[in-house]
Order: sequence, then C-alpha cells, then structure tokens
Amino acid sequence: MLRIGTALGMLERNVGRNIAKTSTRALQSIGQTEQFFNAQPLKPTLVTSTLHAMPSSDEKNLDRIVEAPVMKPTAEQAVLAIKAGRAKDIDIAAQIIAENADAMGDQPWTAEEDKKLMRKVDWRLVPILFVCAALSGLDKTAISSAALYGLREDLGLTGQQYSWLGSAPFFGGLAFMGPSAYCLQRFPAIAYFSFNILMWGVTACAMAGCKSFGAFFACRFLLGGFEALLIPAVTLIISQWYKPNEQPKRMAIILNVIAPILNGFIAWLVSYHKGSFAGWKIIFLSLGVFTMLWSGVTFWFLPNNPLDTPWLSSRQKFMIIQRKAGDNTGVESNTFKWEQVVEALLDVKTWLIWFAIMALQVPNGGLTTFNTLIIKGLGFSSLQTSLLAMPPGAMSTLSGIALSYLAATTRRYRTPTIAVSILLPLLGAVLCYSLPRTNLAGQLIGLYILYTYWAPYVTLVSVYQANIAGHSKKLFLYAWFFVAWATGNIIGPQTFRADQAPAYTGGTVAMIVCYAVAIVCILTYGAICHFSNQRRQPEIRELSGEDDWLDKSDKENRAFVYTT
Repeated sequence: MLRIGTALGMLERNVGRNIAKTSTRALQSIGQTEQFFNAQPLKPTLVTSTLHAMPSSDEKNLDRIVEAPVMKPTAEQAVLAIKAGRAKDIDIAAQIIAENADAMGDQPWTAEEDKKLMRKVDWRLVPILFVCAALSGLDKTAISSAALYGLREDLGLTGQQYSWLGSAPFFGGLAFMGPSAYCLQRFPAIAYFSFNILMWGVTACAMAGCKSFGAFFACRFLLGGFEALLIPAVTLIISQWYKPNEQPKRMAIILNVIAPILNGFIAWLVSYHKGSFAGWKIIFLSLGVFTMLWSGVTFWFLPNNPLDTPWLSSRQKFMIIQRKAGDNTGVESNTFKWEQVVEALLDVKTWLIWFAIMALQVPNGGLTTFNTLIIKGLGFSSLQTSLLAMPPGAMSTLSGIALSYLAATTRRYRTPTIAVSILLPLLGAVLCYSLPRTNLAGQLIGLYILYTYWAPYVTLVSVYQANIAGHSKKLFLYAWFFVAWATGNIIGPQTFRADQAPAYTGGTVAMIVCYAVAIVCILTYGAICHFSNQRRQPEIRELSGEDDWLDKSDKENRAFVYTT
C-alpha cells in the first residue's frame, strides 16, 4: 500500500498541476461573463444550499437540503481562506472560485438551469463509463461462456486450474494498481486510460491463441492489470461531478452487471457455429475487437475533469464547482497530505467498509466464474445453459438500480437499507444449499435470487463516496477499497472446489457466511456514523461553513455530516 500511496501522491500532484493550468485557460473567460450577467439579470430563485444552512440540529434535516433559497454563491469562504494565507490547504476549484468571485458577482442560477446542466453532464459521461464498465465485466467473465464450448478440454485444465483462471485477473489488478497510478501522473490521464482499454482488447484477443493453462493465466493476469484503475477511476469521477444524493443512481447505472446477459447472448450465437474453429475462441476475439474500437471513443470524448471540458461554458463550469460546496468533499487538491492517509488507516470505519466489500465480492468472484457450470450441472445442454445464464444479469442490474434509487431519496437509513437488501441473496444461497438438486425450478430460482448481491455492493459504494472528505484520503481509500474488491474476487473462485462439482457446496456455504459478515459490518458502520453526527450536532449547527472548500478530511471538518 505504501507503493500505491506514493504513486497516487505523484498522480494527484500532477493532475493538480494540469487542472490548475487548464482551469486558468478555461475559466479566464469567467471574468468576461460579468457583462453577460449584467446584461441578463437573474431573479433570485431556488438553488442548492449547503449543509450548514440546516436550521435544525436534527439529523432528519439532511433530507431537506435539496433546494433552499440562496441569494449568492458560496465563494466567500474560499476568498477568506486565501486571504488568510491558506491557499495551499484549499481545493483547486475553490481557488478558481476565489480568484473569479468578483467577476461572478452574487448571481444565482435557477433550478431548471441546474437540471439542464446535469442532464447534459449525464448524457456526456454516463454512457461512456457504462460501456467501459460493461466491457470490463465482459472481458473478465467471458471465461464462463467459453467453458461451455471446449475451453477446459482444449487447454487441458485439471483440478483447481479453472478456479485459478477465475482468480487471475484480480491478482493482476493488485499487482498493477501502483504502477498504473504512477503512469497516470507521467502521461495524460485520458490517453493512458484509453490505452488501458485498448490493451483489454488486445489481451482478450490473445486469449484465443492460448494453448495451455500457463499462457491463459498470463493473459488473464494482464487483463486484470489493465483494468485495475476502472472502479477507482469511476468512483473518483462520479464524486467530482455529482453531489452525494445524485451519486447512487449514476453508480448503479455505470457499475452495471449486464455482462451475464451479453455473455449468454454471445454464447447462444456461438452455439450455431458449426465450423472447425473453436467456439470459445470466437467469443474472445469478438469481445477483444469491440473493446479496442471503444478505446478510441473514450480517448476522444471522455473529459479529464469538470474544469477541462470543452462542451461546458465558463458559467457551467462555475456552476459545477459551486454545486460541490454543500457536500464538503471538494473536487481536487494539488497537495498530497500523508496525515489523511494515516487518519484513514486508523479509522475503524475504513476497516468495516473494507471487510464488507471483501465479503460481498467473494460471491461475485465465484458466481461470475462458475455460473454456467452450475446451471449446466443441473442437466441442461450448452445451448440451454447459455440462455438460462442471461436472467442473472438482469436480476443484478435491475436490483442495483432499484435499491440505488431508493437510497438516493435520503441520506438517512442507507446502511440499514443495504443490510436488509443482503437478506435477499442470503435467501438465494440458503435455497441452493438446502433444496435437492433434482428440484430444478427451486435451484434456478435460488441462483437467480443470489444475483441480487450486486445491489448492496453498488449502493455501499455511494455511501462511502459521500462519507470521505479530503482529496488525499479519497485517493488512498478508493485504491484501498479496490484491494478489498480484488481480494474478495480472488477468494471467491477458490471456494468452488473441483471435487465438489456440480453442487459446489463449499462455494454456497462461503456465500452464506460472507453475507452474514457483510450485514454486521455495514450495520456497525452506519451506527458509528449516526452517533458521530449526534455528538457533533452543536458544531454542525453553529459552524459558519468556512471549511467547505478547505481540503480537510471528514474527521478534520467538525461540521461534516455523515450519510447513515
């Protein structure tokens, strides 16, 4: 983790310098917009308020901070911080606001204008990130479809070798995380990210040429390495553009689980191939070529950050920055603060989330690798299995979106909601364990219910996004939680023992245990956050908000309100 933290520090400083340079060019025109505002006066309307505008100390007021009357932007605190000689301590976006506060004046923007801006951002960001995440899932989980069409026989796999192939990408992710972060600070961020997507495609195509366990393991290892930054990058991007109550919906859509649907469809198409060329090779070649093409889309259309976005006007960039004032989490800082890393490691909340993520990913690692083999083990043909493997993807994606939309309605009760939602995949695991194998309908229903496990995970991501402040702390924890994600996915396939096929009892028992652990960790985390808010109610109510734009961690900012 020291290597990861060091590399992320270098990345953060370089990105900070790049943002400062690009934002100077992009927002120089803000000063010129004064004439625009003077020529087109705006009426005082409803705009998003900050947490410190809450009139009551009761935590339930968190649900009310959607729209409140505000007559001017929240730039004053940034200006005061710079005048006090604390420019190095504040967020880069705050520096830009402070430098341009006089030019912007005290003009607010309308609620309709805010909605229009975020619709524009959604259509520009979410589809690109959605496809990136879908391709990442497809490239990793295609092994389950390939297993239906001779992969294990052609590679001569024996014993636990297939399980190790399922774990291989996550070993690669752990190994590449630090070096990838270092490379991001040496090369343009979007160009490097696009290069990694290109390499996903190259390695996927290379798998079609593998003839042994060792060669295939190496390709899977490299595949995971090139995909290492996907989840941390998506998490950071969403936290930079959106407020806490807006994040769950976007994360649920982007971090989709449509891979089983698409894999099932591809496998179904391959079932009609009658030539001598192996069907499993067609699967990897098809996915690899499309992934390489998509890397060009990300290179040309994905923006580096809100301040370096050509399709936003100067006013819209200012609005994006101002919207971040209320959640105390900031946008970017150009000073890496190791004390925030130490704080994160000593915080019990960090470890509760870490173990909850790991516990929720153990089932993911096992099911994405073995789902087709589990279904085929019930006596279905390859064609039937490819079709029956599609509904789990729909279950995961739809349950994730539904739970995230529910969670987005409030910043209270998110952790209890997540804990209750885990009971559903737990029920699925119990059904698969207790029902006889001859009960095909019951086994399939249990398996399909199991796939609702993705909903608790993706909603949990939105909780820790909203509860981490301080740019250095965010960078470190997003990487550290990726380690938890990878660890769970490494363990998952190993719980499915070859000598227990086709029932794979060990894998089912492991899922039951992991779901129980996740429930305990999440409820404990929520309770700690709730009592922290209660203890600090006088400070939350009385502080004026001068820390809104300071690059302080959630613990350093005594007015920070945790999502519970």
